Amino acid sequence: MGLITIGQSPRNDVTPTLKAMVGQAVQIMEKGALDGLVKNEVERLAPKAGDYVLVTRLRDGTSVKVARRLVTPRIQKCIEELEEVGVDINVLLCTGEFPRLKAKKPLIMLEAIITSFARCIKGGKIGVIVPEEEQIPSAIQRWKRKDASMVVVSANPYGDVKALEKAALMLAEKGIDLTVLDCIGFTPNTGEIFRRLTGKPVLLPQTLLGCVLKCLVGS
Repeated sequence: MGLITIGQSPRNDVTPTLKAMVGQAVQIMEKGALDGLVKNEVERLAPKAGDYVLVTRLRDGTSVKVARRLVTPRIQKCIEELEEVGVDINVLLCTGEFPRLKAKKPLIMLEAIITSFARCIKGGKIGVIVPEEEQIPSAIQRWKRKDASMVVVSANPYGDVKALEKAALMLAEKGIDLTVLDCIGFTPNTGEIFRRLTGKPVLLPQTLLGCVLKCLVGS
């Protein structure tokens, strides 16, 4: 199984959760779209006005913003390289939309999984958490297409825990019925923060993806 991050691998904040869910018998190979790049090279991928903004994690744990149009070719290269070495399935570790990716082997798109799952829930109000404020407009557009009543706020999963707690309390004040943590960087510990402070269910991409992969690999 190939795991592709739009940042740098390994994703020590994501892969352990997935490994625990799919089992140790599954061989995992990781690649990152920003692997091998130094700071100034990563900075050249920063979004400009009008760009679709993505937030990801570097190997040292810091977060960066990149433009989708600039990072997509690098993601495509990761897909092709993993297919060449014989993976049976690839997984894109990002909840953002990527309409132009091509694959010869099965490619699991996390964005489609999480939005489709949330769309199955009828009624109520969904609270959506995105990493950065610049992502709120695209998130509103995306979730509106899913016919969801929603509140969208920002809190960086790679940042300070107090910002996460503030966002959770904000959602609680808005009377949400379900929280969607819209980034693969949100960990199970983060999910517990939102569950505790909102008193409502939490949809966490890492564990949702883990359940889907466990079904696929039959582990």
